[in-house]
Amino acid sequence: MSRHHPKDTTLADFAAGTLDEGRSLVVATHLAVCGHCRGFVAALEDMGGAMLDQIEPVALSEGAAARMLDRLAGEPRHVDAEPPAKIWSPDRDELLGYRLGPWRWVSPGLHYRAVDVPAAKDSRVFMLKAVPGLKLPSHLHTGTELTCVLAGAFIHEGGRYGAGDCDDADHDDAHSPVIDAGEECVCLVAMQGQIKFTSMIGRMIQPFIRL
Repeated sequence: MSRHHPKDTTLADFAAGTLDEGRSLVVATHLAVCGHCRGFVAALEDMGGAMLDQIEPVALSEGAAARMLDRLAGEPRHVDAEPPAKIWSPDRDELLGYRLGPWRWVSPGLHYRAVDVPAAKDSRVFMLKAVPGLKLPSHLHTGTELTCVLAGAFIHEGGRYGAGDCDDADHDDAHSPVIDAGEECVCLVAMQGQIKFTSMIGRMIQPFIRL
């Protein structure tokens, strides 16, 4: 069972189908291993269905059925009720149906790979891989950053985040992550806005980092 979860508002947006596709992928990845959040989302969906049953029916406008089918085809992907044995492994080039790009060097001990999420127009979706003991520069965010740990763990002001845990951050959160000892840490990230480094080292490398 995960110890860190997406915010209730994030899960509510996911259940309502209003969360953007990038963050929906991160939430779906978390749901695959978190029964607590799956139950919460299922309850929200049941509540939404009950509310729809109470709405007085009205006639559809011309072409409404076709438009609804088009919207459903682009809805965020929900996971099955039962979690898979493993949501990701190093030898696979896809994650929940989304293609993964090649690993690319960011800085010593840190690599990233892009995740092909076609509808993620306002966010960047990628995976990060960091070696044990790596200290990442202190930083803020100008937007949101939703992270799900796939392997290993990191530690920052919010506690220790291990495999399956989700870090739901925004512009109010300052982070100074350190990769836990033992194994490399691999994370899935959907980020809106930019990272703003607050340490001197971070500001020095800022121009060279393009995630």
